Amino acid sequence: MRVARFFIIAVSMILIRLVSCTQQPLTQEALLTTLDSLEYKMEWLDYRISLAMWELYTTGESDSLRYYQNLYGEVVSGPEIYQQLSSGGALLTDELNQRRRDILFGAVLVGKVETDRDISELRDSLEVVNINYRPEFEGAERTSGYLYSVFRTDPGRTRRELAYRAWCSVGDELAEGLEQLLRMRDQRARRLGYNSYIALSFGANGIDMTNYRALLRQLDSLSAQPYLEIIKRIATDLNVDRPEIWDLSYSYGDITTQVDRFFPADSQMNYIQRSLEGVGFDLDKMPIYYDLVDRQGKSQFAFAFPIKPPHDVRVLASLYDGMYSTRMLFHEIGHAVHYTQIAQDNPLFINNIQGAWSEAMAQTISALMDDKFWLAEYAHMPEQLIDSYLKSKRAQDIIYLRTTLVRLYFELEAYTNPNRDINKLYWDLFEKYMMLPRHDDMKPWAAIFHYTTHPVYLQNYLYADIVAAQTIDFLKTNYGSFVDNPMTSAFLIQNYYRFGGRYDWRELLKRGTDEEFNPAYFIKRIGL
Repeated sequence: MRVARFFIIAVSMILIRLVSCTQQPLTQEALLTTLDSLEYKMEWLDYRISLAMWELYTTGESDSLRYYQNLYGEVVSGPEIYQQLSSGGALLTDELNQRRRDILFGAVLVGKVETDRDISELRDSLEVVNINYRPEFEGAERTSGYLYSVFRTDPGRTRRELAYRAWCSVGDELAEGLEQLLRMRDQRARRLGYNSYIALSFGANGIDMTNYRALLRQLDSLSAQPYLEIIKRIATDLNVDRPEIWDLSYSYGDITTQVDRFFPADSQMNYIQRSLEGVGFDLDKMPIYYDLVDRQGKSQFAFAFPIKPPHDVRVLASLYDGMYSTRMLFHEIGHAVHYTQIAQDNPLFINNIQGAWSEAMAQTISALMDDKFWLAEYAHMPEQLIDSYLKSKRAQDIIYLRTTLVRLYFELEAYTNPNRDINKLYWDLFEKYMMLPRHDDMKPWAAIFHYTTHPVYLQNYLYADIVAAQTIDFLKTNYGSFVDNPMTSAFLIQNYYRFGGRYDWRELLKRGTDEEFNPAYFIKRIGL
């Protein structure tokens, strides 16, 4: 069956090129034929690439990924496809086909950059390094999770610093290649007529640059003074002149250590399964496969893989003791639950969900862990510790927001002008938004895998936190408890999940909450 489908796809690619050579005026019928053909090919390629990516992230290598990526590049690289999709929008009069065109044009636009042979080969080579890298710390190879725990909680300041340096040392291996990758993406985008790669990506995903910058400025303005007060308090508590980046989490280390005891690795799946049952989801009845054991060659990061949603979804993670590991797993299972509940006949709307919306669905589910009732009834934490934890979390959320501003502005500025000292750019932004000492000998920006494999994606997590806050406020206002309430799943399935990518995420948010995208709920949640 797979061989037959491949033969049909190959022949259809040739036919489309032959037809395009006649240079006939584009008609609605021809455009619809192009949409149908692209949908069919991308459905098959999405499936094959997802399988190959699963193989790469679980074993550290894949023999077939390059082949299918090259084939995908053949599909999206044709100039006639690009011209039809970019100029033919006015020919479509119905909403359904307009949505199909928007999704496919966005995929082709980004694909024309990411499937460029030089770009894809460099990106994939960096990705393999990232997957297989295990830094040495205290004479042994360590996982990212182990190092993260040390620099967050260890009482020895020197040991925290060394753990942090080891944690981001993969950046030393990746920095030169990533700088080149940034420049190559930007050059390719400019050849397509865009001012920068980030402008191309924002255009493909319907993000307005002016509104985006205004949101970042608003969050910066609101958080700057509260964050500065946090920094001053940390300096006092730790008796240091100026806190370092590896001091921020440690200043809450006592609470973190106490909380982490309630989340041993072997209990995390049970917590999540019971929590989802409480809101109306039965994981045992969902086609979700889990790979949760760390091993050499397996990615240290957590991902949900929609192999063939809603029928085959997989979750990859490496669990370790503590709340952070639990939250990470909760988030990825949130993705997986979303994928299994999509009720669309068109595979295009199943396989193409906007990043902001996909992350928002995962964040909404993982936010169960932030509910006081959940911490008491599911994690069995004592009330006094819950209160202390939630107070510290508000401060840590502000720290995380400032970190997010650094990362988002870095990517924004790096793609606006990649022909500069990228490391200096990072530390300039770090000084401005984190208000901490710089360390130009380190390259932590290159350790952020999103810049390599998921370019211009990090803003989706910020949008996701805002959407989740708005959704949870609506659920609490209209249905009472967010936790232990089957109405939670009923609302999410009926208003969000089942549509997949059929509608723009801002439209779904307004349909569900009766309100436009509103950062006020997020701002209130983190106490600004």
